[in-house]
Amino acid sequence: MFKSILAVSEGGPDAAMSFRLASRVADAFDGTVDALHLPVGPAGGAVGGLAMSGEAMPLIMNLDDERLEARAKESERAYKEVLGANKGATYTAAQTATLDTLVAMGRCSDLLVLGRPGSDPENVAPATVEAAIHECARAVMIAPPTAGTGGFGSIIVAWNGSFQAARAVEYSLPFLQKASSITILVVGSKADDVGASYLARNLGRHGITTTIDAIDPGAVSGRARGRALLDYTHGKGADLVVMGAYGRGQVMSFLGLGGATGKVISSCRVPLLMAH
Repeated sequence: MFKSILAVSEGGPDAAMSFRLASRVADAFDGTVDALHLPVGPAGGAVGGLAMSGEAMPLIMNLDDERLEARAKESERAYKEVLGANKGATYTAAQTATLDTLVAMGRCSDLLVLGRPGSDPENVAPATVEAAIHECARAVMIAPPTAGTGGFGSIIVAWNGSFQAARAVEYSLPFLQKASSITILVVGSKADDVGASYLARNLGRHGITTTIDAIDPGAVSGRARGRALLDYTHGKGADLVVMGAYGRGQVMSFLGLGGATGKVISSCRVPLLMAH
């Protein structure tokens, strides 16, 4: 169960996205939200600590003290508006907060929630996303601009038989156990080739009923496969997507993640649960 939820903000549009989705998850699992504001650093991403890929650095503006202060105030304002009344919620903000702070708090949480990257013109490719996924060893949820309300009744599990996908499924079990409709979706492969029936059988032993579907987008790029997954998800009206996060050693996108991962993160209109 998700009892300790870390919601991360860098003071842009991500603040409201992250805090609203974290509040929704807390309501679903009777959990508590810890909000963390990280200042955007001059080299891109949060200040100090873990380095971000040089490929992404030109996409982030250098911010002066006045803008950094304004962004800190926006995180605090969003916290008070969205989470101020949530039982037990906490707020942490400091000029010295770094990505290492995110990792330290994240590893002691059950779930991390971050706003969708790409929506902030001052911080297009935040380092927080890569750090959360690759360094925290926890489930990470990416919040869309509209977080939605209520439970997560309809879930799409993107399955390719990889260890990343297996970890994502493990982390998502609390959601799956509450869902009313779950589709195991295989993109670009045959379901039998990636053990989808084994996954369905094993989830059944947890009392989780699933259906299996497969789509073939053809011999296309990773980003095109990500687009096919999104088209399927949005067409089904799903409440949540579960998938593995790939990258670091594969073709890198502007997020420092695999092409399909980057496409889904930057364009998914529903909450996205990921694990590496």
